[in-house]
This record gives sequence, C-alpha cells and structure tokens, in this order.
Amino acid sequence: MMTRHERGKVTWVDLESPTAEELHSVMREFDISGNIEEEIISPTPYPLVISFPSYSYLVLHFPVTKADGGARTQEVDFIVGKKFIVTVRYEVVDSIHSLHKVFEAEELLGLPETLLETEQLIVEQVFRRLFRAIREELETTERMLERLETDIFSGKERSSVRKISEAGRVLLRFETVLRRNSEPLSEFLRELQTPEFFGKSFALRASNIEAEREHVEGLIESFRNVAAELRQTNDSLLSSSQNQVMKTLTVVTFIMFPLSIIPLFFAVDTTSSSIIHHPEFFFGIGGLMALLAAFLFVLSKFKRWF
Repeated sequence: MMTRHERGKVTWVDLESPTAEELHSVMREFDISGNIEEEIISPTPYPLVISFPSYSYLVLHFPVTKADGGARTQEVDFIVGKKFIVTVRYEVVDSIHSLHKVFEAEELLGLPETLLETEQLIVEQVFRRLFRAIREELETTERMLERLETDIFSGKERSSVRKISEAGRVLLRFETVLRRNSEPLSEFLRELQTPEFFGKSFALRASNIEAEREHVEGLIESFRNVAAELRQTNDSLLSSSQNQVMKTLTVVTFIMFPLSIIPLFFAVDTTSSSIIHHPEFFFGIGGLMALLAAFLFVLSKFKRWF
C-alpha cells in the first residue's frame, strides 16, 4: 500500500508492504539506485546506512512488545533527498500511521503553504514519533514494574519470579536493538547536515532526534536497573521465606521425634510391662507427651529458632 503527501515542493511517500510494481515506480520517480530497490524488496536483518550524492538510505529497527509477552522489532527504511522522503515498512507501524492522520487532517483544513512543513521538519516528526512510540511502550513496562514491586512486598514472591524475568527480557531486547541503531542513525544525521543535503540548518533538528534517542536509552537503562533491583530483592525475600519454612520444619521435627519415641518405649513386650494394662496408663502417657511437647516448644521459642 502506498500513501503520498505533497507539502509544498516536498513529497513524502510511505510504502507499507509494497508490491514490486509500487516499489519500482517510486524508485524510478525519484531516480533511486536499483541496488537500494533490491535491498528494500525483503527485510534487512541489521541496521544500515548508505549515502549517495543526492539522497541517503537508512535502515533501522524499532522494538515493540508482543501481546503474548516478549519483544520483537519493526523495520523502517528511510530514503531522504532534498525534496523527497520515502519510508518503507513491512507491517503497520502505529506511530507512522498516526502521523498520516495528522497530515490528512491538515490537508482537509487547507493550511496555507507558508505553514506547511519543510522536508527537514517531516524527517524530524517521523523520527520523533517513532522514538515516542518506544517511550510509550516503556511506560507499559514501567507500570508492570510498579505492580511487581507491590506484589513482591505483598507475599507474592514466588509468582513474581517469572514476571520479573519477562520484564528484564523485554528491556534487554529494547536496549540491544537501540544500541545497534545508534551509530547508523548518527551517521545518517551527520550526512543530512552536509551542504549536499540540508546543511547546518538541520543541526538543531538532528540534535532533537538524538535527544529523543538518548532519552529513550536512558529510560531503558533506568528500568533495567529497577528490574535488577526487584529481582535481587525478590530473590532475598524468597530465600528468606524458604529458610523460614525449613526452620519451621526442623523445629517440628525436633518436637515430634522425642514424642514418637515414648510410645515405642512402652510398647516393648516384657514381663515387667504390665503397667501398660493399667487404666490410667493412656492418660499418663498422653500427659507426659503433652508436657514434653510444651517444654520443647517453649525451649524453641526461648532459643528463637522460629
């Protein structure tokens, strides 16, 4: 599917899962190399930047969370020239879709040409919306970490183990993807600041884009630290809980073992054991066992074994 916006002398073409005919038509319209066309036909598994005299080509991957847990990446390809911008993606990218809605609304309002965006502003808007979408994804993870913190201190340490691991895995995937994007994006932005493209006038917008990226990376690092701290705290509480269980079982064994010996002692079949036939024998043994149990319990409490 192809979406096209004309802003003054600037053209933005967005291709979503393009057919070979759509892709070839756009490449021919803007005189883009056939090598780039071949590169775009199928997804590229790694970030990439290639510069040409009249345009620059960039491949980036943006992390998103999956509905069933974990994270995946969405690829977006950029081709930027002085008077055109081409974006290519292989699935719906919500941030770009929402930007189309904004543009369509502005076009319906018939904004005067003096208020229409330049190609520099369009580039900035696309990138900032993509990074803003990552920030929104991270806000979901932040809320998850807050719930986990509440659960950990509410006695749900065992059920929180897997959730903490899942949050940490998502954040690690986000960090890895953005780290791989860092150098290609910086090189691409430096290229757009050369005289062949937008020149020094693009410096501020490039700084804004880099600031968005750095802000997102900072959030990821902070949330990873929070997840690591929660994991450590949860492990400590879980270990303490398990130790308490073992201590309780040990004390119970300490009390019950002597009690189990007493009936066995009097059950020995000897000629002198006629006392066991005495009517009050049962109550006497029961009382002795109760006194011994009470003594061992008090001793355990005095020693602070539990």
